[in-house]
Amino acid sequence: MIKNTFISLLLLPALSFAQEANRTDTLTIEKAVGIALENNYTIRIAEREKQISANDYRLGVAAFLPTLGLDGIRSYSINDTKQVSFNGDVREVDNARSNRISGSVLFNWTVFDGTRMFIAYDQLKELRNAGEEIAKVNIENSIATVSNSYYNIIQQQEKVSAFTDALNISQQRLDLAKAQYEVGSGSKLNYLAAQVDYNTDKSALIQQERLLTNAKVSLNEILGRTSEADFIVSDTIIVDENLELTALRESTIQRNPNLLLAQRNRNIAYLETKALKAERFPRLSLTGDYTYSRAEAAVGFALSNRNAGYTYGARVTMNILNGLDQNRRIQNAKIQREVTDIRIDELKVQLEADLQRAYTDYQNSLNLIALEKENLAIARQNIDIALERYKLGVSTPLELREVQRNAVNTESRLIDAEYAGKLAEIELLRLSSRIIQ
Repeated sequence: MIKNTFISLLLLPALSFAQEANRTDTLTIEKAVGIALENNYTIRIAEREKQISANDYRLGVAAFLPTLGLDGIRSYSINDTKQVSFNGDVREVDNARSNRISGSVLFNWTVFDGTRMFIAYDQLKELRNAGEEIAKVNIENSIATVSNSYYNIIQQQEKVSAFTDALNISQQRLDLAKAQYEVGSGSKLNYLAAQVDYNTDKSALIQQERLLTNAKVSLNEILGRTSEADFIVSDTIIVDENLELTALRESTIQRNPNLLLAQRNRNIAYLETKALKAERFPRLSLTGDYTYSRAEAAVGFALSNRNAGYTYGARVTMNILNGLDQNRRIQNAKIQREVTDIRIDELKVQLEADLQRAYTDYQNSLNLIALEKENLAIARQNIDIALERYKLGVSTPLELREVQRNAVNTESRLIDAEYAGKLAEIELLRLSSRIIQ
């Protein structure tokens, strides 16, 4: 199965519910995906439905194999009987008992039905393959959902780190303003302003820590774990910068499970048309049976009767006219096949548009990441310079605060660009069905 193969490749089996709830664990993206694939209800249902489709892919289901049945009966009767013979003799018995035993073995084998059995077998194969595609769709969507949630935690975590750095700078400024005020070299206004800015930064950090906690709760919910299960994750987002649109487009057309599923449905519709046409041909069956019966009666001209023997032969049936309903069904099947062709064309256009949008987001994010990294390096240099100038008394609190805000905003933009780039990368891999590689 796709799911089991993917998990075995990861070599990271999911931890039990109790283990996750009782200790802080390092949760990698591979482990998170493994847990989700084990616990996801939609995937579990799809896997079992896929097994049903696989079980139905049998020669017997397609009517290739003969049928053999056994029928037997044993009966008793009690009757008041009056019999008159040809010569006028009368025989009358009350509570006359009789019994009968019979059994038969019935054989039937359809040897020709206008190739319908071959078409039915092909339909079962397509249904089995469609079940596999449905399972793959659910798996890939689940991996994408888990990945998005996982990297959202990293995004919120990085912002916590950025706000913590900003709070540390505000703490240094507050300590310096307090010391200057206490020795009389600084004003109370500067001290109070430093206190307000510190509290503002602390409030922002508290709000960001709340977002991080909620992000972890959301991931635990997706993984089917208790919301209290704690864990730690990687502290960086690395975006693959080597994705190419041409290769992604080819992979999407060849491997996207939604598109493959639509093509399976088209094949099924085509086979249904062939099956309906096959009903116009005669149906030839070989039949045979062996029958044994014995009857005993307390009264009658024959007190015991026994028969045993077999019959065999061939049966031919053919539908000559059914009110032109066959033509109607064939026409509707052809229309349904045309509908599936239209849906495939529509899906291809949609996938192409989704792919183009995701790749545009991906490229824009890469450009923004490069730009914001450069801006962040400059902003951090400005922070160091402004802080030293403030300590020397040649810079105002407002100048330091402005530099500090620029640095926090720049780092936040970089984190957002990295997260957006990762989301675009995940979407591109999902569309091209490369997400489980």
